[in-house]
Amino acid sequence: MFPFFAPQSLSDSAIIAASKIMLQVAKTDGIHPAEVALIKSFYEGSISAASHPSFDEVLAASADYTLAATDFSNEQEREMVVALSVMTGFADGTFSDAETATVRAIAASLNVAPARFDEINETIKDHMLAQLSHLPDAGSVAVVAKELG
Repeated sequence: MFPFFAPQSLSDSAIIAASKIMLQVAKTDGIHPAEVALIKSFYEGSISAASHPSFDEVLAASADYTLAATDFSNEQEREMVVALSVMTGFADGTFSDAETATVRAIAASLNVAPARFDEINETIKDHMLAQLSHLPDAGSVAVVAKELG
């Protein structure tokens, strides 16, 4: 997914927990269809068994979810959840101050240091800009870069 992440296989329970966390980020400033689409794509593309809850069930249960670092087996999984949460915040075009605060709190709950959160956030922004770098309109890419911070 990103250069600082080795390929990581999440358990189905970790995928469900990560999806609920991402949904909480999306709900921070009003859930946007682009955020739901991103989370649904992650969930449905990652979960391995049909016997698990549907995405709609996960969406409904996300309000009652209490984050626990123990839901993830290692530091790399916890950092991946932080990265997915940052991506969720950006999915609607703006990683709002409220979303940033929410993801910082998630990172703290997952024992991800503030400096590491900043690195992950910058890497996500760099990755997003890299997707635009091939475009001939460098001025527009520069505007997007400025908007990302």
